Amino acid sequence: MPLTAFQAVIAAIEILLLAGGGLALARILGRPEQRARVFGTNRLTHWSISGPEVTLLVVLFFLLGMVGQGMALHFFGAAVKASPDRSGLEVALYGFGFHGVALLAWPLFHLVRRQLHTEYGGEPPPPPVTHRLGWSKLAGHGFVALALALPVLTLASVLWNGALRAVGLPDAPQDLIAIFDGTQNPVVLVAMLLVACVLAPLNEELIFRGVIYRFCRQRFGRALALVVSGVLFGALHQNWAGFVPLALLGVALALAYERTGDLRVPVLAHALFNVNTVLVVLSGLPGA
Repeated sequence: MPLTAFQAVIAAIEILLLAGGGLALARILGRPEQRARVFGTNRLTHWSISGPEVTLLVVLFFLLGMVGQGMALHFFGAAVKASPDRSGLEVALYGFGFHGVALLAWPLFHLVRRQLHTEYGGEPPPPPVTHRLGWSKLAGHGFVALALALPVLTLASVLWNGALRAVGLPDAPQDLIAIFDGTQNPVVLVAMLLVACVLAPLNEELIFRGVIYRFCRQRFGRALALVVSGVLFGALHQNWAGFVPLALLGVALALAYERTGDLRVPVLAHALFNVNTVLVVLSGLPGA
């Protein structure tokens, strides 16, 4: 069956991304000076924060997210169940509920932290110095991070799913991907896109790279921090087929964050990865 024009465009983009990213990665790995520059640069500054404070922040994030999701279920659950696009509407509304309310964890944490330090230990530590790239450099670093990671993730996905089938474990993709594929209402689809490509990347990078990776990197070193943040990120998505590829994506995003010192880089790369995944699914390409 011949490809449609949209499928042909998406297929061409994927081929260019995989080929270009693969060649660029091979060139970097084959040249010690480039390898050291790309993978050996650390622009993360010291962060004065304790283990209990990090625990409080992570707990606040997930607790508030679940409260937001519960509120969305309470107020809109009946309408969602009656909708013909029930699955897509659930993703959109509950996603907005979780991620929207979870964002309140940051100002609430800083408020509680300041109050605790004022009462028991004087002024709280100053916020860490962060690097902020210009918009053009930000866009470039975000795109390059995606392009370098995509060939590795694609190969890992093929090998990992083959291994799952060999041992009889489920290799079906995330339910979210199937829901995108089956949603017909354009309004619901746009709302799902906002959750998947804006809110989720922002929140997940704040907590996994901005908090968990940065704290573990500072306390336990790079290798353990990459493993811990990557494994937790892969496990969060609760899907066997996506576990290893998403864990490796978490590693790639952490390296991009470390190299640039700007959390917006992994946020952008994560958003671009999700956009790319959604476009491939919506295109209906064979094997997508």
